Amino acid sequence: MKLSKRHKIIAVMLTICLTIIVIVSLTNARAISNPPVTGEIQVPPGVKQIFERACYNCHSNETQLQWYDKLPIISSVVARDVTEARKHINFSEWASLSPADQKVTLWEIYNMVNAGKMPLKSYTTFHPSAKVSSAELSVLKSYLYTLKITPVEDTSRINSAIIQYRQWQKKQVVQQTVPVSVNGIKHMPEYRNWQVMSTTSRFDNGTMRVMYANPIAAQAIRDKNINPWPQGAVIVKVVWEKLEDKEGNIRPGKFINIQYMVRDKEKFSATEGWGFARFDTPGLKPYGTLASFKKCIACHQAVKPTGFVFDLSTKK
Repeated sequence: MKLSKRHKIIAVMLTICLTIIVIVSLTNARAISNPPVTGEIQVPPGVKQIFERACYNCHSNETQLQWYDKLPIISSVVARDVTEARKHINFSEWASLSPADQKVTLWEIYNMVNAGKMPLKSYTTFHPSAKVSSAELSVLKSYLYTLKITPVEDTSRINSAIIQYRQWQKKQVVQQTVPVSVNGIKHMPEYRNWQVMSTTSRFDNGTMRVMYANPIAAQAIRDKNINPWPQGAVIVKVVWEKLEDKEGNIRPGKFINIQYMVRDKEKFSATEGWGFARFDTPGLKPYGTLASFKKCIACHQAVKPTGFVFDLSTKK
């Protein structure tokens, strides 16, 4: 069957285009190096097997590529994803994290996997063996509960809370200046008159917290208008050390910090329209030196169905 002149021209043009694409792809292809392992995560074998199969190819210095990961164009995408993944969590450099950060990161991993955010669907499509089953999720959660801090109401913790409270009483004066976070978010003392949204506990660090919603956020919750949240919504989380007596009764101990989420779609567009801030100790010292707080929104991605806000029911 003879090709018409028009078809021949189309075939030649397609060949030229494909050749250009291949050349550009080969030129831009990025190799993935595996730096030395400097401090690998230490967890039970069953937990580590899950991490190795589902996470290590992107989140470690032990990446093992399949043949199709090395193809033109794809290799550049894979290299980019691995580089970004290692920046966020790297199991091969786990020892560089403080013990507290290790616990927080483990809970973050569990939350992301439980929410279906990790491993990425674009990854499991071509690497189905990386999928995490419900049974494996239970294994991860069971392990995390072994790391639970039980804040026993011992004498030192009680005295610490009492001393802090007495110091706070002595220093009660009208603040001349309001603490301001590096990204411009101000402390809002009026939060005490806002609606209490929820009370929660964290097992990984032995803290308890009360969450408040300003009038705009409270109305949004009542109207179920939270995805997206309206402009001007503010959520405040006040965090205390948790004390627990022998009968299991819980009460606040030492004040730790106060945290803010402020809804401003334009100003905080890089973090899904939410601005984050934290003020530590009774002196309300602003936390952080970078205005982006991208690590905060990375964790909150796990609760996208509730507009990136934790501790709200996702049930209709």
